[in-house]
Amino acid sequence: MAPSRWATALLAALVTLSVVAYPVQALGTTRYVDKNDPMCSDTGPGTAVLPYCTIVKGGTAAIAGDTVRVEAGSYTGMVTVSNSGTSTNPITFTAAPGATVTVTGGANGFKLTNKSYVTIAGFTVTATSGHGFNVSGGSYVTIDGNTVTYAGQPVSGQIANGIKLTGTADSTVSDNIVEHNSDHGIYLAASTARVVVERNKTNFNARQYERSAGGIRSIGPDNSIVDNVVHDNEDTGIQFATGSDNGLAAGNVVYNNGDHGIDNLNVTGGRMIGNTVYRNCTSGINVEGTSGNFIVANNVAFDNAVYPAYNGISCARRAGNIGIWDSAPATTTANHNLVWLTTTGTQYSWAGSAYNTLAGLQTASGQEANGIYGDPQVASPATWDLRLTSSSPAIDSANSSATGARSTDILGKPRSDVSTVTNTGAGTRLYDDRGAYEYQEGPPPPAPPNAALSLSPTAGTVPVAVTANASASTAGDSPIATYTFDFGDGTVVGPQAGSSATHTYTTANIYTVTVTVTDTNGLTSLISKSVSARAPIVPPTAAVSLNQSTGTAPLAVTANASATTAGSSPIATYTFDFGDGTVVGPQAGSSASHTYTTPGSYTITVTVADTGISSDDVTAGVTVNSGSGTELVGNTGFETNSTGWNSTPAGTTLTRVAGGHSGSFAAELANTLGSSVSCTLNDSPNWETSTASGTVTGSAWVRATTPRTIRLKLTEYSGGSNVGSTSTTLTLGTDWQRISVSYAVSTPGSSIDFNLYTTGNPTGQCFQADDVSLLHTAGSLMKAVNEQPGNLEGGVS
Repeated sequence: MAPSRWATALLAALVTLSVVAYPVQALGTTRYVDKNDPMCSDTGPGTAVLPYCTIVKGGTAAIAGDTVRVEAGSYTGMVTVSNSGTSTNPITFTAAPGATVTVTGGANGFKLTNKSYVTIAGFTVTATSGHGFNVSGGSYVTIDGNTVTYAGQPVSGQIANGIKLTGTADSTVSDNIVEHNSDHGIYLAASTARVVVERNKTNFNARQYERSAGGIRSIGPDNSIVDNVVHDNEDTGIQFATGSDNGLAAGNVVYNNGDHGIDNLNVTGGRMIGNTVYRNCTSGINVEGTSGNFIVANNVAFDNAVYPAYNGISCARRAGNIGIWDSAPATTTANHNLVWLTTTGTQYSWAGSAYNTLAGLQTASGQEANGIYGDPQVASPATWDLRLTSSSPAIDSANSSATGARSTDILGKPRSDVSTVTNTGAGTRLYDDRGAYEYQEGPPPPAPPNAALSLSPTAGTVPVAVTANASASTAGDSPIATYTFDFGDGTVVGPQAGSSATHTYTTANIYTVTVTVTDTNGLTSLISKSVSARAPIVPPTAAVSLNQSTGTAPLAVTANASATTAGSSPIATYTFDFGDGTVVGPQAGSSASHTYTTPGSYTITVTVADTGISSDDVTAGVTVNSGSGTELVGNTGFETNSTGWNSTPAGTTLTRVAGGHSGSFAAELANTLGSSVSCTLNDSPNWETSTASGTVTGSAWVRATTPRTIRLKLTEYSGGSNVGSTSTTLTLGTDWQRISVSYAVSTPGSSIDFNLYTTGNPTGQCFQADDVSLLHTAGSLMKAVNEQPGNLEGGVS
């Protein structure tokens, strides 16, 4: 299908403006939809960088003046339009330049209820359970340049129209392809008034289980059906039925339908002007029932009701190229029509009588004083090419002043006076042709080139280098001379002989790339496609702090993630997993509290998600001790200094470094010697200098940049003598892990020496430690354990 006038005008505007960020209507904005963009989100702003994922969201969000621009892809219906536009600020839904956008499934592709000033253009709507477009009420709705197929099912109770308007006024249905639907292709239902249906192709629509579905059907008043191609529908091609008074059918090409070409049933004031109606199953142009006050003029009607038509059906119903029945003849005028049969049959049916000759009708009724009975001499009726050839008697013989006569033909060509033909027409122009096509004298104008364009890639993260390739462009009547590439951000390459060009986008946006192909005659053709240059996706950076990380049960812990920083998208939710089966969120709040009642070591995991697709996790550890325990360490977290601790041997260092397990700092031991040594974190002096009976449990959270084994050892000294010890080991990684070991006091009054160490350390970091604990509890010896997040393993030495 040729691009619609609306689409052509829009494309020209885009090219002229060299769009960088798309211009919008006054007071409105462009809302972007791109399901393939990893940054898309229906909770986001719908910008070029953060588009919506669904057209459904665009339908609910768009307000007066907005344009909803949809990138290529298959989207799920139903798109419900929630708001109306205004006369100066309509709402527009459009596919992006060069994009194929399919809306499928759902009850309808698009649904409008009492909405006005809305335009929907450039979509493929298919396989809906109900009508492809379902418009109820409202006014000034435009449905333009869409393809609508396979609406409903050919089963009783499940049929649906391609495009249906009910009670809608002053609207336009134009340049659509509407075919293979299970009921009428385009249906102007009750009270739909002053609607123009123009330049559509509506074909192959059928219920299949009964003959009823037509191409275009109107039951509302003052509607105009002009310049459409309507063929191979199981019932009438174009029908005005009860309620559709004062309708106009002009300039249509209607052929091979399963009933009439154009039918009028129980309506008044109709006009059938300048149509080409060929080989329909029954009478080509038909007026019947209580119809009256009709004008039938300038039509070409031939071989109707004499040959099998839709699906090879032979019809034994009302006959004639033109049939005027029942009460219609008394107030109907017919003139300047051309009729013809290539076999025996009825030329006219008038007031119940069949006329096989034009002269017979003229004598009996006085109609068709300027009628023609003759071969219309069309280009190729066998292939449905019904354009006039130079020898056609339809040339320069119509009445240009007939009510509803058009100044252009179905192809948009102006009326043309053929110099070799004597003008026998009437009206203000004596040279209008009968039927839908106007014959153009002389050789056809030279054919321009046909531009083609591919982009590689069509999307990427800036900086993104895009190659525009127009090598698939084809010449018209002259060779292609140059290619000019407008990359939409002010960069233009060419005109040049080469058929490709590359440009790097450094700023995130959606751009329109346009290639203009020019031949040696100076004729041009252009085509545009979109490229999405995306900003780098930066995830959020999660951060968490705890009000306390060690204590006795019950221990109330508040995890605060307010220091989290956003990346490309705003923070949306926080989820807190407290490690004991308790999960808080996802929630908007950045903090959560939980009370631990069972002693143990727990890992709190905070997951931060943004409005895009990114998230980040951060963990913090909590040690919950038995309620009867006493903490012996006075500096567990190294938050202000390293008092109470030292490093051995000489040549190793103990420093405070940022990035603690639970707070802001940790202890780091390092080897500054040139040889391999042990590194030991030692309490100095001992935190426990006079033990009581019971158990002492030592623990620490540890990590290292290089994997190695760390050992935690507790040694009991009495009077300077070693009276016992215990230890455990752990393999270090880059994540924080807890190491813990317990020792039963053998000699009350003794001291406990705390040593945390690694061996064979080369120069550099040995390990980091934080949240160091030495807890005394009354009771029997507990099993020595080392612990990693989510994993407990035993080991005593």
